[in-house]
Amino acid sequence: MNENITNIIKQKCIEAGFIKVGISKAEELKEEGSYLKQWLDGNMNADMKWMNNTFEKRVSPGLVLSEVKSVISLAFLYDTPFAHKEDLNIPKISRYAWGERDYHKIIKKKLRILCPEIERLQENLKTRAYIDDGPVMDKAWAVRSGIGWMGKHTNVINKEFGSFFFIATVLTNAELEYDEPVEDLCRGCSICVSSCPTGAIHEEYSVDANLCISYQTIENRNEIPGEIDLSGWIFGCDICQDVCPFNDNKFFTDNELFFPRKEIFGKSAEEFLSLDEESFNKLFEGTPVRRTKYKGFIRNIKKLKK
Repeated sequence: MNENITNIIKQKCIEAGFIKVGISKAEELKEEGSYLKQWLDGNMNADMKWMNNTFEKRVSPGLVLSEVKSVISLAFLYDTPFAHKEDLNIPKISRYAWGERDYHKIIKKKLRILCPEIERLQENLKTRAYIDDGPVMDKAWAVRSGIGWMGKHTNVINKEFGSFFFIATVLTNAELEYDEPVEDLCRGCSICVSSCPTGAIHEEYSVDANLCISYQTIENRNEIPGEIDLSGWIFGCDICQDVCPFNDNKFFTDNELFFPRKEIFGKSAEEFLSLDEESFNKLFEGTPVRRTKYKGFIRNIKKLKK
């Protein structure tokens, strides 16, 4: 019975557009929790204090969904066959954010259809789904489920698809068949570590948010420290993924909502600086870039000009 329902669930997930499905046993994340606590105690999360507030739930899935037995990890590809322009006057926006819509909205829509379908497979079956927006350690579960391994840049890498994918997590009280973790193939490679312009990957498998360009351009609401060089980025940063050999396979999404928008692709710093707040809100309506707000967006561009 478990094997049968597991196969049906996986098939439904693939039909929903996810490129990879993995399932792991729901239990306390002791080793991962110990590392997370050490990382938080070292203030590596910078001003993202909400991580501290949800620590217990992050390591104990039973606090999120009582009677949880299984964790379903889903990978959704977002890379596209487009490249950033190598022009110092053309600011860069991370690949996941240069499209038409916020990935949360796109994937949540899929999950709102998928989860009820899963719940109908068995009496009293419950699910709770997140896409990078809940107190769950998405990457840890993805690694446990065999979606991929944790890269030295702390993004999950799949041997075939690389690392340009979102991770959705579905908690369920159904007891399913569990997958095995896969081998860490980073081995002696440390290109991502040496390529980080700010030294944010301060040691293998650990990123200091205080030095991370993505944190500084998105989450930081204060001034960006003078010693931080944004290297052309005004929202997010893809450098550590761009240099990863496992992204050389060039697997791309066919969902055009993730393709770069012509209204912003190749736009110069001067053109962005000419936007007033109303124009900014209209241009980036429904996209991740709105998260940085107008003030932060202009701050980021001005930082490039210094």
